[in-house]
Amino acid sequence: MKRIKQEIIRYIKALFAFADSIEAKVSAAREKTEKLRQSILAKAFSGQLVETEAEIARREGRDYETAEVLLEKIKVNKGKKEKKR
Repeated sequence: MKRIKQEIIRYIKALFAFADSIEAKVSAAREKTEKLRQSILAKAFSGQLVETEAEIARREGRDYETAEVLLEKIKVNKGKKEKKR
C-alpha cells in the first residue's frame, strides 16, 4: 500500500511539473504575442504595412501632392476668394 501511495505522489508531482512547464510556455507566448501586436500597430500607424498613395502615384506615373502642399493651395485659394469680396 505504501508503494502505491508513493507512486501516486510521484505521478502527481510529475503532473504538477508538467502543468508548470505549460504555464511558463503560455506566459512566454503571451509576452511574444503582445510584442508582436505592438510591432504590427507601430508599423500600421507609420504606413509600413501598405503602399502609400505617393508610392502608388509614382508607380502609376501620376502626380501626387502631399497634404502640406494641398493645404497651402487651399489657403491660397481661400485668400483669393476673400480678396474678391
